[in-house]
Amino acid sequence: LRRILRNYAVALTTAEEGDDSNKVGQKDPSVVYKLITLYAPLWTILAAIIGITQSSRIAPTFGNLTVTQISLAGLMLSMGLTITPEEVAAAFQKPIVLISNILLCFGMMPLLALAIASFFQFNPSQTAGIVLLGSVSGGQASNLFTLLAGGDVALSVVCTLTTTLIGVLATPILIKRLLNCIVVVNGYSVLKSVASLVLIPLLIGLSLGRIAPLTMQRNSSVFPLFGIVSTLVLVAGGAANSASGLLTMNMKTIGASCVLAILGGGMTLLLSSLISPNKLSKESRRMLVVETLSKSPTLAYVLAQKHFGSSAGAIPAAGMVTLA
Repeated sequence: LRRILRNYAVALTTAEEGDDSNKVGQKDPSVVYKLITLYAPLWTILAAIIGITQSSRIAPTFGNLTVTQISLAGLMLSMGLTITPEEVAAAFQKPIVLISNILLCFGMMPLLALAIASFFQFNPSQTAGIVLLGSVSGGQASNLFTLLAGGDVALSVVCTLTTTLIGVLATPILIKRLLNCIVVVNGYSVLKSVASLVLIPLLIGLSLGRIAPLTMQRNSSVFPLFGIVSTLVLVAGGAANSASGLLTMNMKTIGASCVLAILGGGMTLLLSSLISPNKLSKESRRMLVVETLSKSPTLAYVLAQKHFGSSAGAIPAAGMVTLA
């Protein structure tokens, strides 16, 4: 906790100092953008509170399926815009980290989610919700959490990108295999949704970085802000749609999203300690723990709403808040 607070303080101080070459009295807009980004967990909690307390107003607007899908696509677009070819090339120099992250994300976490559902004796809708949360890719918030934990941020971004791309196929397959005996799953429909909401906007962002690298670099501080705004819309809409369920939900259902993240992070820390320090640095180990526990509850929520109904979206909606 002391390390996280210290890293947060250093990041805030750096952002507040800004560029020394600026004239006195001038404020670099990028400094403001960075400050807003660093306080993202606070904005997320506030968005959830607003969504719950003003559900009658938020649900018909930010909570409808069209706005939710557009916001998720915007979030994926912003992720693609933050990646550079150099970062991708550097990440591929550490294959053991990328492979470990993929196996933990799509191997350990879905099985852990299924075990939690069995332990708490969830009904089919609740089981679908937590398995969805365990089967999706890493979330964009993991990049910020990695910064606060003193991990390798560039590697975190690429790991998130990698699981997002692989998740286009992995998530529908996992959902079909793990949930088909509980609820009827249209694998092709889920695959089509993931491709249109995740893959296409992500590739557009990457393509823009290749076509106009200088323009993208000049506006690099804006793209995370765009992602945060998309996330806040998703959190507010998700909280509003699940307000009645979240307020009346028993503790074991709310706690499931916390248990999944805590157990996933703890097991990753234990497993990563078995890898030689020469192959996995301290910064990479921290990043791996954060990437594993920081799933994308927004993606899980959208898939739950679209394919399993609002009741299945309750746990992913709770995950939006508990993860922050």
